[in-house]
Amino acid sequence: MTQQAQHEAAVRATALDYAEGWYEGDVERMERCLHPNLVKRQLRRDPETGAAVFEHFTKEDMVRFTKQGLGKQVPREKIYYKVDITEVFREVAMVRCESALYVDFLQLVYENGRWLIVNVLYATTEHFPYTG
Repeated sequence: MTQQAQHEAAVRATALDYAEGWYEGDVERMERCLHPNLVKRQLRRDPETGAAVFEHFTKEDMVRFTKQGLGKQVPREKIYYKVDITEVFREVAMVRCESALYVDFLQLVYENGRWLIVNVLYATTEHFPYTG
């Protein structure tokens, strides 16, 4: 396996730690894939004013939400994962990660021999929120 292929495999594994960790409520996987300086954002519309508002989350938020089992609320038969690596260049990578509730655009950095997610911009899918 070439060094590029090894990095791409590691980037894919990191993205799956993020997605599968969320839906499985696996705190260990979520903690190991996120950079300490993670910022996760979503652009939402204020329901009263229509103004664009960014919602921000940190690594600590994501670990807490995972521990609370928020992703585990989705019925197992609705869960799927699609990981598309857009680019791996030197110590940075870009990934599109689609799952049952979200499309996440992940930016990763290679630091201390590991790929870590440092930025996430996401949108909810048409299936969100799940109502049964």
